[in-house]
Amino acid sequence: MPTPMPSEDDIRQKCEAFLQSLGVPAFLVFGWEKEEGEYGMVSSYHEMPANAVVKGMTWALTDIVNKTM
Repeated sequence: MPTPMPSEDDIRQKCEAFLQSLGVPAFLVFGWEKEEGEYGMVSSYHEMPANAVVKGMTWALTDIVNKTM
């Protein structure tokens, strides 16, 4: 029997626990394929100022766009 897909809340909680375990201010954006052609995405940050998260996400998005287009 296949393992059931975790919910977005479960994945977000695991991401938050991971960031806390690092012991440093950090953020991440995590994406995964739920089913064929359907994707989930969560973001999480730990002890990061909102402006730093926005700057980092903007950089990441720009990097992805520049590499794929």
